This record gives sequence, C-alpha cells and structure tokens, in this order.
Amino acid sequence: MAAVPAPRTELMRRVSLACYALLVIALSLRLPTYLPAMSIGVVWLFKNGMLLIFLPGLLRGTWKTYLWLCFVLLVYFMIVVANLFEPHAGWIDWLQLVLICVLFNTAMFYSRWRQRELAGQGA
Repeated sequence: MAAVPAPRTELMRRVSLACYALLVIALSLRLPTYLPAMSIGVVWLFKNGMLLIFLPGLLRGTWKTYLWLCFVLLVYFMIVVANLFEPHAGWIDWLQLVLICVLFNTAMFYSRWRQRELAGQGA
C-alpha cells in the first residue's frame, strides 16, 4: 500500500493536473476552422493524442508517468516556440507556452518528491 503523499507533493500533483487540463483545452482552441468536422477530429486527436496517453497514470499519481510526461512536453515546447516566431502568433500561443512550462516544472517536482517518499518507505 502506497503512503499518502506529503502536502507539497500533493500540491504539485494538483497543479499539474490543472495545467494538464488547461493545456488540452488551449491546444484545442487553435484548431483550423476551415476543415470538415471529421478532419478537425483527426487534427485534434493528433495534437492531443500524445498527452491523452498519460491521463490514466496522471490520475493514479504514478511518478513514472509524470516523469515521462516531462519528456513529451519538450516536443510540445519546441512546437509552441516555433509557432511564436510566426507572424500569426497570438495570445493562445503564449498561454500554451506558460502552461507547458508550469506543467513541466510541477510534474518534475512531483515525480522527484514522490519517488523519494516511496523510496524512504521501502516501496
């Protein structure tokens, strides 16, 4: 049985989940509107698919899932930074950048702190 996480660890988990949900919404706001409905669904799944793979592990609080999420967020970071250099960059791109940075840091801290908590208890 896994121990209850420390308050600071639980705070990082909650902030990570909030940023995760907001990032999925923010990525959904930047879909092309000129495509047919079926194509928009495919584009949405392509943009959010890598993030949605991690949802079950994030909800369970598995520290390894949070660690792997950090690696995947680097891909999203590169894409968003490239989008910011385009002429049509807007507030949604800046919002995505902030959410990715906050999510990366909180997920990293949660993963590190939770791993240490579990290692201290022989798990």
